Amino acid sequence: MTVAAGRLEVETPDHVVLRYDLAGAGNRGFAAVLDFLVATVIALTSIVLLGVGGALLGVAGALSEASFFFLGGFTLIVTAVLIWAYFILLEWLWNGQTIGKRAFRLRVINEDGSPAQFTAVLIRNLLRLVDFLPALYGLGVLVIVLSPKSQRLGDLAAGTYVVRAPRPQVDWFSLRTVTPLGAGVTAETRRMPGEAQRLVREFVARESQLTPTERARIAALIAAKLRTYTVEDLGPLSDIDLIHAIARSLRATAETRR
Repeated sequence: MTVAAGRLEVETPDHVVLRYDLAGAGNRGFAAVLDFLVATVIALTSIVLLGVGGALLGVAGALSEASFFFLGGFTLIVTAVLIWAYFILLEWLWNGQTIGKRAFRLRVINEDGSPAQFTAVLIRNLLRLVDFLPALYGLGVLVIVLSPKSQRLGDLAAGTYVVRAPRPQVDWFSLRTVTPLGAGVTAETRRMPGEAQRLVREFVARESQLTPTERARIAALIAAKLRTYTVEDLGPLSDIDLIHAIARSLRATAETRR
């Protein structure tokens, strides 16, 4: 793994290099503002519901004065848990993204380029309180600016990075023009992660620059990963033909969404 000029390069065990643009403090700040607005709405809704429930019980005489104090403390705890749960659950279950990150096309990843796992997401979000000091992410922004890898304290502790995550279909043009695919078989696939689609695009764009031996070797590594996403058995198809078939499918899908 290397970082140069704001770009993170990760080499997979198969010696395929994945490249990511690191997100700066600006976009991360805008995403955080949107996320906190959404989380605040969720928290305020819960407070209103709990308040209405407490008021109804109070009118009915079912709550004592001590119970009202308990309900107030319980409401504060629920509010804090909901805000933390918003960040933790979305980043864990939504491919490293929250609503704010998806709006600004950002994503949290591990050091190997894979989506952040639950433990890493939990650690980076528990330290969010420290990054928020003294106010408005003051310490977090300072650390992001000073860090060569644009990491806040939570990222440093969890070993995570926030990277730009452009939508894969935006790159349909390169599949059509960089390397002529011609007519041929298309391979129907299940939903493919962005990294797998990127491998297809980069291979198609650069295969003409590779020697036959290197082209076959890299195609075999990539095809081994891609076959797990194909809907039907494409056994007779060679590794290179499989990649081309999936590239045609991605291109056709992107053009229909265009």
